[in-house]
Amino acid sequence: MKIKFGTKTFSFPITGLPNMATPYLSFLKALRIPLPKLLKVGGAKSGMYSLIAVAVGFGAILFIVDANTDTSPTWPEAGAFYTLPDTVGEKLPPDPETPTLFSQTLQINAASSTRLMSITLNNLDMGKAELSECLQIKRDGSTVGYLYLDEFIMTGVSAPSFDLSNSETGELVVQAKVDGHTMAATIDSTISEQTIVSQRGAGSFTAENSVVDRVIINLMGDATVGKLILTNVKCSNGSFDLDYVKAGKITIDNTSMFGRGTGINSADFVISNTTKVRTVTDNLVDTPITVR
Repeated sequence: MKIKFGTKTFSFPITGLPNMATPYLSFLKALRIPLPKLLKVGGAKSGMYSLIAVAVGFGAILFIVDANTDTSPTWPEAGAFYTLPDTVGEKLPPDPETPTLFSQTLQINAASSTRLMSITLNNLDMGKAELSECLQIKRDGSTVGYLYLDEFIMTGVSAPSFDLSNSETGELVVQAKVDGHTMAATIDSTISEQTIVSQRGAGSFTAENSVVDRVIINLMGDATVGKLILTNVKCSNGSFDLDYVKAGKITIDNTSMFGRGTGINSADFVISNTTKVRTVTDNLVDTPITVR
C-alpha cells in the first residue's frame, strides 16, 4: 500500500498487516471489492478545506446546543433564599381594646331606618382572648334605636356566656343546655308581637363559613329586619351580649350550649329583668358545660 504526503510517497506491504486482518481482507476479495492502492493526503488547499469544514461543523454544533438549551432559572432554585413583600392587601384597623393588634371583627353597621329581609350568620368560628364580647348588638355612640325583628332564631350556637338585656319580645322560647342560668324576664302583657311582612326595598346580609374574632351589629338608629338567623355560630371566648332588640319571637334551640365551667350555681346564661316578655317557654337544662 502506498500513501503520499506532499511530495513524498511511503510504501507499506499488505502482507505486513496483522493476522487478525487476514479474514477481513479475504472477505473483501471474495466480494471483489477493490482495495485502495494510493491514498493521497496533503496540499495547502486540502488542509484549508479541512479546517473550514471543521470550523463549520463546530459552529453548527454550538448553534444547535444553544438553540435547544433553556437558561431560564427554575423557581425556587435549590438552596436559594427569597425576600417576599411583607404587605398583602390593606391592613385592617385595630381593635379598641387591643390597638396593637389588627382586627378581624365582622361589624354590621345598620343605618337608621334601614330595612333588611334577613341577617344570616352561618358556620362562623369566633373568639379572641382579649375581648369580653363575642357577639354583640349595640348602639352606635349616643344613638337611640332598636333592632326590630320578626323572628330571632339561634340553632347550634355556643359560647361561654349569654346575656339578653334592654329588650322586648312577644314570645321567648329557650331550650339550651347551660352551665347555670338566671331567668329574670319581666312579664308584660302589653308587649306587642312584631310582624314584618313587606320586603319592598329591603336588602339582606349573609356571612358564612368564616373565621372572625367577633360579630358586632351596630345600630345607628332604628333598623328593621325580617329574620336574624344564627346557625352553627361557635364562640371560644367572650359572651353573647344582646341589647336593644324588639322581636316578635326569640328562639334558642336545644342544640345550643353556654357555659364557662363555673358550675350550675353560677349563672352563665342570663335573661335580665330589663327584658320584657309577653310569653315565656323555659326549657333550659342546667348541666356542667365548659365552652372553649
